[in-house]
Amino acid sequence: MILQMLLGDVDLLPALGGLFGLSVLAFFVSGGVSVAYRWYFREPIPRGLAALFGVATVALYLNTVGLLGRVIGTPGGDPFDAVGIGIDLLTLLSAFVATIPGRRLGDSLRSGVLSAAGAREVNASVGRALRGVARLSSVELPATDEIEDMASYDPVPAAVKAELGGKTLLFPRAGTETLRERLVTRLKEDYNVGYVDAELADDGTVTYLALGSRLAGIGPTLGPGTCAVAVEADPATDAGPGDIVQVWTTPEPPAESGAEATDAEASETATPAPSEVEGARRVTTAELRATAGETVTLVVDEGDAAALSPEERYRLVTLPVSARADQEFASLLRAADETLGVVDVPEGSPLVGVTVGDLGTAVVAIRESSGTIDSLPGRDRALEPGDSVYAIGRPDVLRGLEERARTAE
Repeated sequence: MILQMLLGDVDLLPALGGLFGLSVLAFFVSGGVSVAYRWYFREPIPRGLAALFGVATVALYLNTVGLLGRVIGTPGGDPFDAVGIGIDLLTLLSAFVATIPGRRLGDSLRSGVLSAAGAREVNASVGRALRGVARLSSVELPATDEIEDMASYDPVPAAVKAELGGKTLLFPRAGTETLRERLVTRLKEDYNVGYVDAELADDGTVTYLALGSRLAGIGPTLGPGTCAVAVEADPATDAGPGDIVQVWTTPEPPAESGAEATDAEASETATPAPSEVEGARRVTTAELRATAGETVTLVVDEGDAAALSPEERYRLVTLPVSARADQEFASLLRAADETLGVVDVPEGSPLVGVTVGDLGTAVVAIRESSGTIDSLPGRDRALEPGDSVYAIGRPDVLRGLEERARTAE
């Protein structure tokens, strides 16, 4: 009854057809805006914003096509006709209702669309005008041949470099340091890159980019001047990874003639200590890392590695167990973004005379030119020519420290 009073003698079929068509238009507009918003901002679009886009599109059509059609297309048309205004109001109401399922559908399609098209490609396809309106910062990555490999890290696959080369990534507008952290996080999560060393200028331009893959195995836990070797040995039954052991050569004792020894004598002489065997010699002291049958992986100093022969069988003696702070430190460092680096200070370096507190990173030790180790030096300790600084920090911080330590031209 109310609809009939508003419409009067107007033909309902064209009016309902236009109402339905514009509602479908609002549905698709709100759905498309929801997908685009989720694409760029990684969060659902607010309800009011999706409804605003959908209803505004319908209102724009009604004000341009509908109103002008009644005034120009119809002789003597009245723009303030009550029937026309009633139809427009019902159309706007229907469009507003249609934006609700449109927003839900667009937001639910987000994961499927991103899986099919790839969220990484979308970042490079947004125009500059939209970036300015949405207050986004664009970061353009260097070309493929300009992406470096991080020192002391395994290189990333060539396909990853080719995918990242020249790509433009979008981030919410922020300062340079915050933008760098977001770039590092994006590369690690979206491209499965283990370590990132990036430098950004004040305008957001990437001036340096180096990548490294995730490290695995024994390599990252080896300290400076050590190496891992595999030998044939008879480890003690109570020895485990991380234990400190002595490596002994154990020549076979000469066979005894005569009557067989008693069970008690045999139990006492079956496994004599290496030091009690004639001709036995202690080769080195090492750290046990892994065992596989009679093959044992040991961590030894580089100078002692040549003393171990792959053709000889050894005997391992486990030393008393003690707390291993170095192992706990290595495991924590391996899981962190920071790493350990060694920076040499040559003669004439700008770092000569600079104190430890002015380096801007954590210094755990300094090896002097005489070979003396100064562990955990004070902040007022000045660097001297020939020092080797053992510092902990992000790769970009350590690289900056190495550049500062170079001899001035």
